[in-house]
Amino acid sequence: MIKRILKLSHNEFYKLVRQKITYFSIFCVVVMIVLGRIGTNYLFIERSEIGSGYLFLLISSRTIINMFGVILILIFSSLLISSEASSGTIQAVLVNPISRFEFYVSKIVIGMVFSLLILGTIFLASFIIAKINFTFGDYIENGITIYTQNEIFLNFSLCFLLLLFPIFAICIFGLLISTLTKNIGLAIGVSIGSIIIFDILKERLDISHFLFQSYIENSFELAQNLIDGFKINWFPNVFYCIGVPGIWMILMFVIGYFIFSRKNFK
Repeated sequence: MIKRILKLSHNEFYKLVRQKITYFSIFCVVVMIVLGRIGTNYLFIERSEIGSGYLFLLISSRTIINMFGVILILIFSSLLISSEASSGTIQAVLVNPISRFEFYVSKIVIGMVFSLLILGTIFLASFIIAKINFTFGDYIENGITIYTQNEIFLNFSLCFLLLLFPIFAICIFGLLISTLTKNIGLAIGVSIGSIIIFDILKERLDISHFLFQSYIENSFELAQNLIDGFKINWFPNVFYCIGVPGIWMILMFVIGYFIFSRKNFK
């Protein structure tokens, strides 16, 4: 089964490389980061100040992921099954000696690969621009080194790993919506619209702690504490950042596969 899933994932990766949406998404996030760099002229008066690179890296990646990264991942994951159901190609695939479970898992794998591609592009482009235009270094206060540069990047990396959980949950949510309809536009609209509606209502209904998308911001808040010179409180934050999106991922996978396994695509 694992070999078949890997083979299916390899085929999905080949399609990912050939799809225009892949390069369009990369182009969009890079352009937005460059435009964000132009806008920072009004925020960073002293660009040579130690630590300005960390601040740009955080602001840039935080803004782009929240405003564009999540939407791009939702669009891509919403197309994974609905596009094949709409074109009828899914019927030809499912007649092959593969199970629907293997097919569904391969879609999750490629959705996560695309998510990593988008996140990696955002962080890499932000880092390159920060390296060229701003300054990194040790965090020093009153002559005392609070954090070395290596310690800061290590903690940034840990925050990135925590960010993967809500981002992967976003991906699986989009795939779940993709199983519900053959209409591509409807799948994209429902997935993006649902996230926007929950983002609007979560504070009013005080349900933000129960929603997986809330923990995207939580990861950046941990990194912000580091930049401000405070020690990161990993616990219990790490449990919430992993636990809540993790539970949602399992739940959405079970529901999505249940629907997919019983759906007639003829």
